[in-house]
Amino acid sequence: MHTALAATLFVTLLAFTGIWLIHVRFRDAGYVDYYWGPGFAVIALISGWMNGYTIASAVLTGTVIIWALRLSAYLIARHRKSTLEDARYAAMRATGGREFWWKSLFSIFLLQGFLQWVIAAPLHMVSTSSHVGDWSSPLFIGGLLVIAFGLSVEWIADLQLSRHRESSSAPGRLMTSGLWSISRHPNYLGEIILWSGMGLAAFSVTHSLIAFAGPVVLAIAMIGVSIPLTETHLRKSRPQYEAYAARTPKLVPRLAALHRSGK
Repeated sequence: MHTALAATLFVTLLAFTGIWLIHVRFRDAGYVDYYWGPGFAVIALISGWMNGYTIASAVLTGTVIIWALRLSAYLIARHRKSTLEDARYAAMRATGGREFWWKSLFSIFLLQGFLQWVIAAPLHMVSTSSHVGDWSSPLFIGGLLVIAFGLSVEWIADLQLSRHRESSSAPGRLMTSGLWSISRHPNYLGEIILWSGMGLAAFSVTHSLIAFAGPVVLAIAMIGVSIPLTETHLRKSRPQYEAYAARTPKLVPRLAALHRSGK
């Protein structure tokens, strides 16, 4: 394994193990979200430091830092305002029983750490590739535009949801306006788009298909795990969720819905 890859894997797993210890002390697995964004920035910075920066790797490192700062600020603020453990982790704790405290090290923390390292494939490739092409190519610029679009979608979706939670006077009231009227999970959609742009930009300068492994794994994890866990909780806690789900796509908006929202 390339030295930088081994180093970033070690640091990532060590960081998530440390967060697991905090979780054991406070019985709140939600602390793992604090490191989701910053962990990618750490990987990019370590890779750049060990291999030297090219213009392409510096640009992608800068973009992932901007994304990480925005996301971590949102997730930390959301967690600090909550009085209960995230419903996804609370459900896992309930089914895990007394052994959950140590099983969670593998089922939540180290698993997320390994996934983070794999999803960071575009950052790995652009830093460790022996040949990095022209960063000013149309494909690289196109990747940056996709990143910007994904960041905007995720940012707006989180902002709309945050304002809804602060202004809503009725407990259990669903967020069904704005981006949430055309997609049930626009925040996840934005993140998938952003990392697809990362993959495209990295591929444009390395010509390695491995750069797309990150966004593919992210999409699989969100569609196959994160969204089902979230929706299971919402269906149990929000009686109106079934009607909302019946009229609103899970992830990708329908063309007709986009047309109506643009009017």
